[in-house]
Amino acid sequence: MSASRNSWPSIDLSRNLSSRADDLPPQPRRLEVVSKQATRVTALSTKLEWKIEQFEKLMKLVKNGSNLISRMFSVPEAPTVCWELHVYPNGKREEDMNNVSFFLRQVGLARGEEPIMTEFQIYALDANNQRVSVCRDTKDFTNQQGRGKFQVTRDKMTGALRSDGTLFLICEVEYFPPGSKISVEPVEEDIGMEEPEDLPEVTVRANNRSMLEDELFTDCVIHVGSKYIKAHRCILGQNSPVFKSMFSSENMIEAQKGEIHIEDAKFDSVRAMVEFMYTGATDQLESQGNIDEILAIADKYEVLMLKDQCERLIAQTINLKNVTQIAMFSDTYTAEYLKSAVIRFLMTHHRTVIKTQDWMNMKKGRHELANELLEAVLTTDQDDDDGASGSGTASTSRSSPPPARKRLRRSAR
Repeated sequence: MSASRNSWPSIDLSRNLSSRADDLPPQPRRLEVVSKQATRVTALSTKLEWKIEQFEKLMKLVKNGSNLISRMFSVPEAPTVCWELHVYPNGKREEDMNNVSFFLRQVGLARGEEPIMTEFQIYALDANNQRVSVCRDTKDFTNQQGRGKFQVTRDKMTGALRSDGTLFLICEVEYFPPGSKISVEPVEEDIGMEEPEDLPEVTVRANNRSMLEDELFTDCVIHVGSKYIKAHRCILGQNSPVFKSMFSSENMIEAQKGEIHIEDAKFDSVRAMVEFMYTGATDQLESQGNIDEILAIADKYEVLMLKDQCERLIAQTINLKNVTQIAMFSDTYTAEYLKSAVIRFLMTHHRTVIKTQDWMNMKKGRHELANELLEAVLTTDQDDDDGASGSGTASTSRSSPPPARKRLRRSAR
């Protein structure tokens, strides 16, 4: 008699499977190798805070096409990348009247460098510290390139003012520095210990300064008139190709005796250069009243980072009285950044400057320089026209500034 479907005996699967597993031979252990890797990426960020007083009156009284330019801002980790914010209270072009035009300009890159892809935002803080957005965008910037134009209505900017009529602008910029590489690196095994903190930069600077001031293990002397500075050949040679050449050649008296005689510079300027070589600090440069002399000595001995910092400080002092002298100074010492700052100043004030006696004298004695500057002003102004069509857009191409004229380098001795 056949059994019904429901009469089959139940099967204990767990016991059956367990028995089968016990019967199987032991499995070999598996060797697992894990490759731990990390991709380290460091973006730089800089921020400008700019208070502009009586901005409501500026929107009404400033002529169309006149602009305000912020002081340059950057980060120490990338000194060759520098930014400026340009604000036109009554619009840049005739069609922009009754609006406020904004440009962010990159002013530090050398010619021919790759563009920097940059994320930036510009906003104001109103009377209640609430953000009033001007723009937020991601663009690539090349040398001397402005990105804009961002148009904001006069009514919106009026609502963004503080109770005293001040406009409090903030511009935040984030980018990867030139030459930065995204690399994959192995990760060290975690042994349960915290990694030691990096040695603070300020401690390194302090130690190097003490080494200079205490004359610890010095092996050379710099003579400037009746004064002298004891220093270290390795520090001087590391920071100056000229000093390196002196100490590397056995035929040079500097290499034989470890003595350097400088007769065409003041002691304070040479001391400032040497201190910069040891510490890299620039905070004391602003208190120096001889930035032009420091730039000249830095140019002679090719301490390019110091020269660059001096250019930036001098650029902040440009005005109607000294712009022509600074233009000739920048040309004499091939100070391209400083010359670019002169050109930016002339873009706004060239009609006044070309009528001054200093400019007329420069036209007679250095007419090539005068023509170069005016040509650069016209070219840059035309580039802004090409790159300012539409809100938040800009042309990706930009004509190159006129090539710098070479000069003969003076003897390092």
